[in-house]
Amino acid sequence: MKKLILVAFLTLTNLITYSQKSTDELTEKFFTEFKSDTDKAFDNLFGTNKWMMENKDGATKVKYQIRENASLVGEYMGYEKIGEKSLSESLKIAVYLVKYERQPFRFVFKYYKPKDKWMIYNFSYDESIDDDLEEMMKYDYLTKQD
Repeated sequence: MKKLILVAFLTLTNLITYSQKSTDELTEKFFTEFKSDTDKAFDNLFGTNKWMMENKDGATKVKYQIRENASLVGEYMGYEKIGEKSLSESLKIAVYLVKYERQPFRFVFKYYKPKDKWMIYNFSYDESIDDDLEEMMKYDYLTKQD
């Protein structure tokens, strides 16, 4: 009987632990939806944070800007993780390269876990990744001069 209770307890603990979506799962879901329906992808991402969903104007603006900019750079080609940093157990930032035919964009996801579930608390994007590349190359070049 004790073994049965222990097995049931461990199973329940695993279910509770794995029912929480990780930031990677949230981001994967976002990009899966993004390739076919950008509005749905953002609605679901912002839906993890009730305060972001209440800011309908901000959400609508982001979706519109993404669609407009994407229309100028061609077809969406995929994404790659550039980097990720956990600032604490409750705060994480993930940066992705979003590939289009003409040029890449950078998407920055900032996640926060106030209790037991991760939520997006800030999202930003830009197309100025060239500036970062030039800076990286400049410093890389300088370090190889020795």
